[in-house]
Amino acid sequence: MTANKDQFEAAWLAADDPHEHLDIESVCSDVSVVIPSNREENYTRDSVPDWLEVVVATDDGLNVARNRGIERATGEWIVLADDDITFPTTLTAALVDSMHPGHLVGLEDFWPLDYVIGRFMIFHRSLWDHVGGFDESRPHGGDTDFAIRCRKAGGRVLRLPRRLIPHHDATSTFSTPQHIEWLAYLLRRHPKQMTIPAFKLLLKNLRLLTPRETEYPAEWGKQRLGPAGADGIED
Repeated sequence: MTANKDQFEAAWLAADDPHEHLDIESVCSDVSVVIPSNREENYTRDSVPDWLEVVVATDDGLNVARNRGIERATGEWIVLADDDITFPTTLTAALVDSMHPGHLVGLEDFWPLDYVIGRFMIFHRSLWDHVGGFDESRPHGGDTDFAIRCRKAGGRVLRLPRRLIPHHDATSTFSTPQHIEWLAYLLRRHPKQMTIPAFKLLLKNLRLLTPRETEYPAEWGKQRLGPAGADGIED
């Protein structure tokens, strides 16, 4: 088995990097960055390269601005971003180069949700059209609702670590009443998807449950890292 393992590792190391010769500008030629913001200080806009289309949407209401910005954008691939991140140009190109129009890729949502947040997300315009865009009745948020509707429509929600992209306004949070209203809204819209997460949040607020940053099944480590070694092949 050792020889087979060595051969596998050698082949893996010798394999071409699928993004080694990535032409970032060419890949992003059909990409638009949409930033809903009415603040003068805009880290995201200032860190996007000049050759990439940026639409700063100042419309009243976060989800209204998101939709109007996407409507005004010319690209088929939409990068939706808050105004307080350092824009990851190379990462964006690599993701778009790898994505299917049915993918929704973004930074992972907060515990206990397994969706993505609007701080940074990428999707194809056709997916946005298919699910009907962002819910404009929301005074704020709406990214979780959008992700749930994408998954319900058959799309795949793929999550990236939040720390992957520098965030310059990390102290901003919802107030408790805003958080409760947001949770009630999601429960009304998606009771099947939100009942268990809402119950976990209730237990957390009652100090009966301590959240972990990420929840994985208890048996995951045994399945992946069994006694045969990290790849299941005996040494």
